[in-house]
Amino acid sequence: MSDRAERPLFERLVHDLKGPLSPLQTAAYLLRRPELPEDRRVELAETIERQSRRMATMIEELGDWVRAGEGRLLLRSRPVDVTMLVDLALGGVAGCAAVPEVDEDVAGARVDGDEGRLVQAIGALLAFAQSRDAAPPLLHAMRRGDRIVIEVADRGPVPDDVDALLSAPLPEPWDLGLGLRLVVAAAIVRAHGGDIAVHALAPGLAWRVELPLSASAN
Repeated sequence: MSDRAERPLFERLVHDLKGPLSPLQTAAYLLRRPELPEDRRVELAETIERQSRRMATMIEELGDWVRAGEGRLLLRSRPVDVTMLVDLALGGVAGCAAVPEVDEDVAGARVDGDEGRLVQAIGALLAFAQSRDAAPPLLHAMRRGDRIVIEVADRGPVPDDVDALLSAPLPEPWDLGLGLRLVVAAAIVRAHGGDIAVHALAPGLAWRVELPLSASAN
């Protein structure tokens, strides 16, 4: 991709990264006022803490995107239990009430990879699905030959460009981030030798992640 083609994306990311700065600067300025009531000081301190966390998350998201482009996402590779992977991904999404459907032949199945990154990828799909629908996301893990398939689905509205979810930042991120979490999730899956696809339902979206079984299981 040329520098000219990348420029609008970088300009948008820079703009979004500036988002938390205004409330941070305002809160820091107001806290200097000696006449400020204590309850207002507490409120401003909470604003600083919240916006600082948001900025840290955005910077980490941007870092993951850069590492994905350079092929540096994975830190380690070891057999990862698929049932545990599903549980950890669910547990990492605040307020997610999804009840996973895990086929019997998945019990004991493993995939080779970076456990933390795989949890991050599946968690991103779950968090996105949860943001789109009042009902809990659907999550199904199954075994198909020498591959593990994990499907995540919701009943939210169908975006105009479904395919762009895997390749471009979201125009309106659900988590007040940079909108890159789905792109990074796709890069994580592919870095593990897997495939990821998304297609429209009526209504809703369905994500399908395929990962090769651990070499030790074949």
